[in-house]
Amino acid sequence: NHLTSTYNHKLKEFEILLEQFHKTEKSPSFYADKMAITLKHLNRISKNILNITITELITRRVILESKRIMVDKNRNITQIADELGYSNYSYFSKLFKKNVGMTPTEFVNQLKN
Repeated sequence: NHLTSTYNHKLKEFEILLEQFHKTEKSPSFYADKMAITLKHLNRISKNILNITITELITRRVILESKRIMVDKNRNITQIADELGYSNYSYFSKLFKKNVGMTPTEFVNQLKN
């Protein structure tokens, strides 16, 4: 199917950009602009192939990165939030809890035990 092939190609392009910019860019429209397509179209591609929105993909990538940092490095949660482009620690903490089911602190404590 030509459409699926095109969509997969665009999704791959998005993933490359996300890898490059996830620490500084959380806005779905940033990625759509970089790809020279509308956000609506980018979301359509994501929903069609993965059944989730671009916002959810960005969030998942950031959460994955935050976990990686927590596992690998000895940094406090505020430093991790800052490294991932969240100046507001409590926003990051809420986002993390919503996606992981525990706070960043609980996650780190669980790693230590």
